[in-house]
Amino acid sequence: MRSSASRSSRVGALVLGAVTSLAVLSGTAAASGMDAPYARAAAKVSGTASLLGSKNVDAVTRGTGTNQAGVYCVKVSDPGIDLSSAAILATLNNSRGEITAIGGPHGYCGNATDAITVVTSDSSGNSADRPFTVAVL
Repeated sequence: MRSSASRSSRVGALVLGAVTSLAVLSGTAAASGMDAPYARAAAKVSGTASLLGSKNVDAVTRGTGTNQAGVYCVKVSDPGIDLSSAAILATLNNSRGEITAIGGPHGYCGNATDAITVVTSDSSGNSADRPFTVAVL
């Protein structure tokens, strides 16, 4: 009986480990946290506006008031961060092109004071969906 119970425990541990690994690989576990110890807020975002990892960021949505590709609104959850005076860094992830991050209220994000407006384009300057990372220092 003892070896059967021990075997059941090992099988249960393996199944739990496999399920946990699957969640991490599929991206569901990664969206809840991001290793950014020196940033007050940060987000890693896919070209389709999916939040892949974050710190003090509630959500990423497509910009409003435009039908352009490459317009994103990154909603910062920490009310103590004044985006209009914060240092904001943004970079494209694994793609060529251009990126602009706007910390002040902008029409593309409904003039929200808690959102960073991010606009991406291809290497020719045409609006294009691109994956990016943005950080508030």
